[in-house]
Amino acid sequence: MRINKFIAKSGITSRRKADDLIKNGLVKVNGQRVSEPGLDIRDDDLVEVNGQVIGIEEKFYIKVYKPVGFITSNYDPHNDKDLNDLVKVDKKFFAAGRLDKDSEGLLIVTNDGDFTNNIIHPRQKLDKEYIVKVDKKLSKKEEDLFQRGIDIGRGEITSDARIKLLDPRENTYRVIIHQGFNRQIRRMFGYFNSKVLSLKRIRIGEINIFDMKPYENRYFDEEELSFVKKIKG
Repeated sequence: MRINKFIAKSGITSRRKADDLIKNGLVKVNGQRVSEPGLDIRDDDLVEVNGQVIGIEEKFYIKVYKPVGFITSNYDPHNDKDLNDLVKVDKKFFAAGRLDKDSEGLLIVTNDGDFTNNIIHPRQKLDKEYIVKVDKKLSKKEEDLFQRGIDIGRGEITSDARIKLLDPRENTYRVIIHQGFNRQIRRMFGYFNSKVLSLKRIRIGEINIFDMKPYENRYFDEEELSFVKKIKG
């Protein structure tokens, strides 16, 4: 197995970042510093990253229905509701993609850095589907512009998106995007002076929470694990 793949499989970082660790001289094999990300290692080789011996960790994937009020990190001294309150796993883990504190819905919790990078990278064109309630409907012209792409500031321009009005009385939309800019959907509606009142993510690619309730979490089933393999190639 290549050394960069071994580091990624250990769960400490992605393969791309493993390459950087190797190039920066922070990786040793059997006490010898290595500089080639493509170096093949054996099962009995001793691998150290920044002075710490590592081993391959079994990957896990959990889908979580995050309620409003929770942050998507493991710890923040300024917030008392985090992922540790939603998922009980005695291993290092993180969320594959963000969902702001004021939003609810699907989070994928894992220890797989490569899978996470593929989930969040725009090149995958992976559907991220949301149900959004706003205080003001968009016009047809605004909907068309919303779908083509807009400049939401900070040098961030949205790519093609999809929007459909589900309930005109409640100003509720289904929105599908592929990117993951910070608070992107709120900023997209804000571009048209429409304020998001509630936002729920219901699907990422083939993973959904259609039959789940807030606070609920489940390990991926066989069908969902096949999606992981597809994403990782």
